[in-house]
Amino acid sequence: MPAAKELDPLRNLASLAGKMLRDRRKTAKLTQAQLGALIPLSQGMIAGIELGNEVPSPEAGQLLDSAVGGNGELAAMWHHVRKDLQNQTTYPAWSQPYLNAEVQATRIQHFANIAPGLVQTEDYARAIINSGVKLFGGNAEDKVEARMERQKILDGDNPPWFWSIMDQAALYRVVGSHDVMCLQLTHLLELSERPRITFRILPFNREIPGGVTSIGAMLILARPGKGEAVYWESGLNGAFLETPSEVEVYRSFYDQLDLDVLNPQASTDLIRKAREEHHAHCEHH
Repeated sequence: MPAAKELDPLRNLASLAGKMLRDRRKTAKLTQAQLGALIPLSQGMIAGIELGNEVPSPEAGQLLDSAVGGNGELAAMWHHVRKDLQNQTTYPAWSQPYLNAEVQATRIQHFANIAPGLVQTEDYARAIINSGVKLFGGNAEDKVEARMERQKILDGDNPPWFWSIMDQAALYRVVGSHDVMCLQLTHLLELSERPRITFRILPFNREIPGGVTSIGAMLILARPGKGEAVYWESGLNGAFLETPSEVEVYRSFYDQLDLDVLNPQASTDLIRKAREEHHAHCEHH
């Protein structure tokens, strides 16, 4: 019998999970073939998982975890591996540092001319993503699923503070259809009732600071034990910035912007007015 291949748990999370699976399998006195027969998975698939080269499906991961007494830890690790793999295939490389920081943030401040991704309805997100796929490729439904998954950070027991400034154009430009817009604006109004979520509108009659005529999206994140970080994107490219001197430029921009926006109550009134007066059939929702 050939010697078992050495495992390197420091290579990545999948390799760590694989080593833990092998250790628990041996403790349970199961061969790879015997463990595979319980799931069922082939002996080769079990070997690949232990080496960190394969990732089990959610169902298979739960069964493997139970079979070797993983107490949910293995299943949780494979969940994060699948999530990371999904992010790598659905988001550009320059956004990966932001995605990692987003789940750690205690406060997120946002500015854009569309509804922010963390609060988009599925149909609104799908309309934007379908348009982008025509230019940049990728699987639209995978991207929609990934965006919806990210929104769970706002639903936890200790969600980040989320303060969004939107250009007034975000309320009137039709994304998808008037019905899609109606539901999106209704969603914003419902979320605005949460104590940690605030939407404010930059009206048409007030300028964007610094001579900026347009911007894709900008986010400032506060993270525990770290300084602020900035993420910006234009659709074609973007960057994640942590250098204090660079962050300060964007912080100053946001603080200047903050002086000219409507207060939260006036903003929600404007969102409601746009929904009722500009987008068709809102009275039916």
